[in-house]
Amino acid sequence: MDMQLSARKLAHQQIRNTLTPTEWEENWEFACTLIEQVKNHRLMSHPIIGHLKGGGFQTEQMRIIHLEFYHAFVQVFTDSVIQAMFIASQLERRLGPTAKTSARFLLQFNLLEELGYKPGYGSDGSFNGNPNGAHYFQFFKVLQQLNVDVNTAGNYLPMASSLAGRATFENCYDDYLLLVTTLAASETGFHDYANFWATGVAQATDIDVSQGYHSIHVENETGESVEDGHAEDAWTLVAQALRKDRYDEVKRHLQLTLNTWSVFLDDIVAGKFISNQKQAA
Repeated sequence: MDMQLSARKLAHQQIRNTLTPTEWEENWEFACTLIEQVKNHRLMSHPIIGHLKGGGFQTEQMRIIHLEFYHAFVQVFTDSVIQAMFIASQLERRLGPTAKTSARFLLQFNLLEELGYKPGYGSDGSFNGNPNGAHYFQFFKVLQQLNVDVNTAGNYLPMASSLAGRATFENCYDDYLLLVTTLAASETGFHDYANFWATGVAQATDIDVSQGYHSIHVENETGESVEDGHAEDAWTLVAQALRKDRYDEVKRHLQLTLNTWSVFLDDIVAGKFISNQKQAA
């Protein structure tokens, strides 16, 4: 664990060093305003939180919610991290090869955990982990527990707002700065929702949320979660990629993204997915 933390800290330092001290301070200060923009958005105090905490969803509703979330976020998230690693090459022309490699190095921590790797090394010198521990695979196990098979999930027709949520990632696949901003916002937002969602699932179903997908992102006994490290990493990447001439553009992009995700939650609370339930049967 210490080896991984040291490597992570080294990556953060290397990323900061790709900018001048003044550039870094200015960009980090602006990145902090973006973090506050996320935390102060209505998304973070959305009425769905009360529904999740108070047992406001039944088993069938929770089943459909998982299908909607699958199409809106789960299916696209790991792909987006991989895409960010690929287009980090956009940093090289402006900041040099170290910028590209250090950004990819830091993104790799997120990707490894998404794919089922565990911090540390095995007794044979290899990384710990198992493909079955991939977050995507673990989510499918939850779908199976909700009586949803692979074909049903793939053929399900999601809400328009679910597709819009997905597009907030895919529409940035040619723009590294906007993509890492979207990833950073999702890490910050999901950190707060993970515990509420696990609580809602536990109340609505017989799924054991102390293990599997709904245990991965929740805070442990020390008040930490995997999202803490991922969010810090992602905002560091945003600060590296920022340029003053794009500050306003990034702020507008973030606001539109948060608004889109908030509409998705509005539709969940309003039950607009109800018409799709027969397709998931």
